[in-house]
Order: sequence, then structure tokens, then C-alpha cells
Amino acid sequence: MSSEKESDREPKFHPENVLDVDKDYNMLSLSDLIEARDHYHLHLTAKKHVVGTAVGRYLIRKDDPWPKGREELVARDTRESGPIKKKKARTLDNSEVRPYSWPCVIVFVDFWADESNLAAQGLTATDIVPRALSMPDGSRVPVCVVYAPLQELAPPAPVPSNFPNHWVGGGFPILIDTQGEERVASIGCLVTDGHTVYALTNRHVTGEPDTPVYTLLGGEKIPIGKSSAKQLLSKKFEEIYPGFEGKRVYVNMDIGLVEVDDINQWTAQIYGIGRMGKLANLSSENMSLRLIDCRVKARGAVSGPLSGKIKGLFYRYKAVGGFEYVADCLIGPADEATPLATRPGDSGTLWLLDSGPGNDPMPVAVQWGGQRFLADGQSRISPYVLATFLSTACQNLEVEPIRDWNLGEITYWGAVGHYTIAAKAIEFISDASLRKLMEANLNRVSFAASEISQKSTEGLSLHDFVPLADVPDLVWKIAKHDDGGRGQPEHPNHFADMDAKNAKNQTLLDLCKDKANVAVAAWQKYYTEVKDESRGLLPFRSWQFYDAMVAALKGTLPGGNGKPDFKAYVCAAGTLAHYVGDACQPLHISHLFDGDPADTVKALVFDPKQKKKVEQMIPRAHGVHSSYEKDMVNYHVFDIVKGIDAKMGKVAAKDVFKGGNGAALAVVDLMSKTFAALPPPKIVKKFQASRDQGMKPKEIAEELWKSFGDGTIDAMVDGCKCLARIWQSAWVEGGGDKAANVPAKAIAESDLSKLYADQNFVKSYTLDTIGPHL
Repeated sequence: MSSEKESDREPKFHPENVLDVDKDYNMLSLSDLIEARDHYHLHLTAKKHVVGTAVGRYLIRKDDPWPKGREELVARDTRESGPIKKKKARTLDNSEVRPYSWPCVIVFVDFWADESNLAAQGLTATDIVPRALSMPDGSRVPVCVVYAPLQELAPPAPVPSNFPNHWVGGGFPILIDTQGEERVASIGCLVTDGHTVYALTNRHVTGEPDTPVYTLLGGEKIPIGKSSAKQLLSKKFEEIYPGFEGKRVYVNMDIGLVEVDDINQWTAQIYGIGRMGKLANLSSENMSLRLIDCRVKARGAVSGPLSGKIKGLFYRYKAVGGFEYVADCLIGPADEATPLATRPGDSGTLWLLDSGPGNDPMPVAVQWGGQRFLADGQSRISPYVLATFLSTACQNLEVEPIRDWNLGEITYWGAVGHYTIAAKAIEFISDASLRKLMEANLNRVSFAASEISQKSTEGLSLHDFVPLADVPDLVWKIAKHDDGGRGQPEHPNHFADMDAKNAKNQTLLDLCKDKANVAVAAWQKYYTEVKDESRGLLPFRSWQFYDAMVAALKGTLPGGNGKPDFKAYVCAAGTLAHYVGDACQPLHISHLFDGDPADTVKALVFDPKQKKKVEQMIPRAHGVHSSYEKDMVNYHVFDIVKGIDAKMGKVAAKDVFKGGNGAALAVVDLMSKTFAALPPPKIVKKFQASRDQGMKPKEIAEELWKSFGDGTIDAMVDGCKCLARIWQSAWVEGGGDKAANVPAKAIAESDLSKLYADQNFVKSYTLDTIGPHL
């Protein structure tokens, strides 16, 4: 890099040059480049050492000085007549796109010539690639020559066997047995045609329709579906990109779909990346050279995490029978320090535009192949990816990506809410021995408060161990039965709609002012009266956990030996944090949980049971749940933690109670305080008004924070204190405060995961079946 001042790096333009169109390469458009490349392609590829072409921006050698003015910029590398000064070969590794890099046609060659002595190299002047292409209208298009001798791809690498055992999603391997061998590729993402859900990957792996397809889940090879008849091989360039020149040119797409057997086994998350953003919708109408040098990232089934940059568009890589074939884009390393370590088996990998911290990355391209260019005088090999734009594939297959399946958004207290309550509750504990135990296991229950963020909690569902505060959501609600999943009985444990009115104009909160009504029979009667089929039972779940914690300390759980079982206590205490967190989230305890059911509109909604979009009446404020508890909370983690710290207290000895019924009463009291601090009707009204004004999601989240930020902090403080109070009451009743040898070290993750994977550990029941177990 030059030692010039930053102010010297921008070329200086003189007024007399403003109208000099011929000398201003930056006025060339993507369409101009494609037309020039198409006009000259046969001429270029006929040259002895040309191996491919693309369009993009001129690559400047990294050790070249930055130009000081326009004259120097124009003269450099492309416009000077006479002999070229001998320079080292330009490669994709030793060059870069700079702010002044002009649009160009990129020509890849497998030999770098010394023009001063062509004959000695077996060359003639006609073998030299021109520095610019002259067009019929008199304009000139610059050419950037890149030395990139090809190297054969490495043999296939073994597929890692350590994939998580909960869900299947993007970044997982696809395995197909054919002709006596096992073919390997990567799952890109989930897509749907409105009727059926598919996993998207490469056609050269999926093969013929109805071919059985497998993946690895927890190290085990399992069937996931069959190859679909929906697939893409190649199509004419001008059909896909009308308006761009491309006669006798085909776009290789290589897209195959797998019709999945059980959608409930899948997540829309990309393994190791998390939720993907909106589709980068590209076409000949909006595509431009702004894509060049954009950072992208991916997760390959064989190579793992990958990062790179888009180096070129419409890379022509072969000619067959007079027809040319192109790849939509060429992806290379992000920089010299992070080589693109893609390997065979990554075909089908989804590449996403890296949108920066706090933003979901936008899916942009699907990898279908690669080339390995020798770099640095053949001392090392640089892999490059050939990919199809995802929007092109989706348009031609008439499918669209699924972004929100099994993400837990609708009933999820933000990316951080549960973890914040679990972590801060420990600081409310006053019993020294209990606090010591829970502090030792902070990273088993949650995270340190300073480490809680959307990024740190993203993708946890795909890990072998899930922090206990979110086991109810990420294991019990959605995992397979063999992995600890509990299915439908677990779902109503996370909420309780307390504000619908019965024939006597009473809500469940009104009824529970009489403690005798915090009883299963009274709740069954109420839900029947108000015709609430969801029948949430959150307070009784807390009662059940309280009993389990006491039994763990007394050694009377099934299989207990009469001695304190601190592992079981910590496991129950940590998972209880989730339910108490739900109790201080207003939209978990209201029939307005996703808007007012009396104020509805028609909409097309994806129905997982029918596996297609169907017309349904949905609340006009649909989305308020996610906007409040996900977006608003995630944007204000620091403010929430700071607010809780400012209101910190301790659970006094006089605050403890005995019996699981006391835990249920404590949770009902917490719900009542939550309603007072955060009235659901006001949240719904504010959300709807903000959306009606055309606000974007982040703006809506900010409006909610202005109105309900203080109330949210108050509710979470109440939640922390309630949780600490239940923990400490069970600790004292079970004799933990008098126990010897309380562990000072964290319990092994494997011991805790073995417990929560047991179907009978604090077993999930419905309201109609839990009574005998309290």
C-alpha cells in the first residue's frame, strides 16, 4: 500500500475533462460490458492461453501506488501506447478493487507473457490480449488480464459427522447413493411453491426424480425426502436476462430440489449463520457492478464456515459445439488472510450478502462448482466458486425461500430475553450456598449479562448443548422425540391467556385474586366458558418445577438415593427460568398475543400441515408479538440490563414460601404486575399505528421502546425477583441451605443434556392431565 496521504488517494478531475466521454471508463454500464464481451468473446477465447472471461471492475495490484490525478489514472495500465513496462503477473490474490477501479471485461489466462520477447515464448502478437475493446459506436471497453492457470479440483473430502441432532437446515450435507458410490453436496435453504416445501441444492447431486435423499443428524445417516422433478440444468442467457447481449450463450444453473418428508424436522436457519434475510432479488433491470467486491458468507457441509467476495459476473468457463456457458457469478477470497477454503461436497451451499452486525444476511447465490487457480507463481492454489443467483433459480422454478420456519419467533422472548432474566436472577439470590451453585453454572443456565446479545444467542438450537434457559423452546418444543422433543403437550406450558372475559365479565386475573382459584379445576372451567382451546397452564408448570427442585434436593426423584442431586436441581432451576421469563412477557399471557382477534384481514399464510399458503383471516396487528419481544428487546439489551441493575434487590428470608402452590401463586402475581406495567391493548394499538404510518421494523421497535421501555424493565425486574424467590424457596424447603459439599464447579454439559433429553424429567402435561402430578 502506498504511503501517500488519504487525501491524495482520490483522483483529481479537471473541469475541462467533464465532457470527455471517451476518456471516462466509469460511465460504462454492466450492459455495455456484457455487449462488448459478447461481441469479442470468440476473438478472445481463440487466443492461445485464454481460459475464461467475466465482467467486473479493474483489478489493481495491491503494491501499485494510488494515482494523484486524472491524467495518471487514465494513463496507467490501459491507455498508454507503446511498449508495456514489464510487470509481475496480476492474479486474483495479489490485486484488488479500489474506489477508482473502472468497469471492464476480465480475461483469465494460463500464461503471463513478456512482450519484449514473444518468439522465445512460442507466441506471436496475435496471442496477446488487447488492452481495450473498440466498439462499433466508437467507445472503448477496457480489458483486465488476470493470470489464473487452472488446477484440477482436489479429491472429495470426508463429510464431518458432528452435525447437531435437533433440526436439519441449510449447511447440512445431502447424501445420495448412486452407481455404487455416495454423492455428497450441501443443503442451501428451504423453498416452497406454495404447496410443497423443498430443500434446495444442486441437480447434479439430486439426480433423477424420486431418488431417495439422506442427511447426517447427530452423526446418523437418516432419510429426509426424495428428489423432485422440479430442477434446472441450463437456459439461454437472453431468456433469463432480457436486454443483455448473449447470443449462443447458456447460463448453467444446476439447481435441484428435494421434496422433504417431514417439515417439522426442518428449520429455515442456516447452520452456523442463523436466520437469513430477504432474498437479494437480481435481474437484468436492477443488476449492476455494485455487486463486485461485495462480501459474502456461507456454510459448506464439508468445509464449514466460508467467507469471500464477488469477484466477477457472468464468468464464461467453457464452449461446447459453438455454444458458450456462463456462471452467474465468480466468488473468491475475502482477502489474503482468509483464503476461500471451499472443497468438493460444498456444491449446493447458499451464499449470503454479509449485511453487517444486527442485520440478517441476504441470500444471493447457490454454489454449483468451482475452479482452482494457481497463485503466487504456482506456490499455492486458490479455490474459486461458481454460483447461480438464487433469485434466478427461484424465478425459473416458481418457488420462494422460506425464512421463518421453526425459528421460534412467535413464542420467543427475543434472542436474549430469557437469558437476561436467567442471568440477572442469580444476582437477586441472598442464600450464599445457592448463589455459589448458580454462579458456578451461569454458563450452563445462560450467559454472563455482558455477553448476552443477538449474535451470542444465534443458532443455539443447532448446538449439541442448549443453555437451560431455552431448552423448553429449542429442545422440548421442536426436537425429535428421540432427542428429547416432547411435541404438543409442551406448547401450552409456555403461556396462559389471562384477559379474556367470561359471561360474568371476569378475566382469569380477576378470578385469581381469590387464591383458591389458582387451581386446575377453576382454570378448566374458565377456559371452557370463554371457549379458549389453547388452555395455557404456565403457573402450574412452575408449580411442577418447584416440586421437582425440592425432590432433587431431598433425593426423592425417580432413581434418587436419598441424597441431594445438585445436577437435577440445577437442570430444573435453569429450565424453570424460561417459563418465568414467559410470565413477564405481556403477549405470552394475553389473548391479544398476535393482535386483536376481533380486528382481522384476509391474508395468504403458510400452513405447515397443508405445506402450502392458504387464505386465512388474521389479526390486523399480526406481527406485534415478534416486533415487541424480538426486535425491541434485541435492540435494547444494554438498556435493559442497565435498568435491571439500577433496581437490583435481594430475596429476603421472609420472602420464601413452601409448597408448589406457592410457586404458582408467585407466577400469577408476576402476571398481574406485567399486565399493569405493559397493558397488551396499548402495545397492539401502538404497533398498529406505527405500521399504518409506513414505519420500517426497526422504527416500529423504537416506537415501542419509547412507550414501553420502562415498563419492560420493570416487568423483567419483577421476573428476576420472582425466579430467584422460587429458586430460593425450593432450596430452603429441600434442605439445600443445610447441605454439605455444594458443588463449586460447573456441572458437565453432557450430564445436563442427558437429563433434559429424558422424557420423564419434569414431564410435560396439558392442563387436563397435569392435576394428578401436582
